[in-house]
Amino acid sequence: MDATDELLRLAFDRAPAAEANEAISRMRAQAGDDISGAISYELVLPAGDVRAHLLDYVLPRLVNYLESSGAKLPHCGGVFLSVFAGDTLHFLHARDVMALLSRWSGLSMDELKQQYGPK
Repeated sequence: MDATDELLRLAFDRAPAAEANEAISRMRAQAGDDISGAISYELVLPAGDVRAHLLDYVLPRLVNYLESSGAKLPHCGGVFLSVFAGDTLHFLHARDVMALLSRWSGLSMDELKQQYGPK
């Protein structure tokens, strides 16, 4: 399975990218207790090597963001990812994305915190 497919199969919902603002607001409103006070972490998937982009560019920033904002690994409470891929916006739970990136990187959640968390 290609990296883009493996990532996007984690999506719990989708919307047209042209309706991003409304869709993200709707996700926050629908989150209820599952994602209380939900925060959207937005990213655009590149046309090239998605796996390398996620591991080299997104992973360090995402871990730092989650750890410094209080959405601690591995549960990442209160954060979902809004991932733009082509003309579709995909919504993924941060905990699911972190589990995938942990597996891809070969680093445990504790190792990710040590390497990329706030110093």
